[in-house]
Amino acid sequence: MTTFFHQQKLIQHFFESSDHQYFLEHGYTDKLDEAFRAFFLDVKKRVFMQKTIYWAAVHYDKRERKHRDRFPLAVDTEEETSEKLLPAAAFTEQIRNFSRELAGHIENPELYGIIQQQPEKEQAVLYALFVEGSTMTETARAMNVSPQAVSKMKQKSLRILKTHLENCH
Repeated sequence: MTTFFHQQKLIQHFFESSDHQYFLEHGYTDKLDEAFRAFFLDVKKRVFMQKTIYWAAVHYDKRERKHRDRFPLAVDTEEETSEKLLPAAAFTEQIRNFSRELAGHIENPELYGIIQQQPEKEQAVLYALFVEGSTMTETARAMNVSPQAVSKMKQKSLRILKTHLENCH
């Protein structure tokens, strides 16, 4: 059993100290026992700290990956290269075409008059969403604005239309 006892890495490391060897050789069992307890406590502290740091790093990495997946940076997302943003002049012309085309889809003259009073951008939003069937994201990308701006224009336009139509009837 003593050969097995001395083969353990912990015991070998403990007896690397000349003080500990001296205590063993001269039979100072009380001092040897006290030194081993201090040594073993130190080893336990180190192991505890290593495991704590390891698991903290693992959990940090998981949180970071989760955050990165939920909130990707704009440069990290793959944009469709086929849809390019329009220059300002081309976009203005496209808005005018939307308003002309929108007129061909409205049968109610009161509704047509109300829509014609709205700004061209809002007319373009209504055309893209309701005539073309585009999503807010697609419309926002084509108009070079945020989806929130498209939503706001849509809600404003629909509120104005509703108010005017309720007052007419």
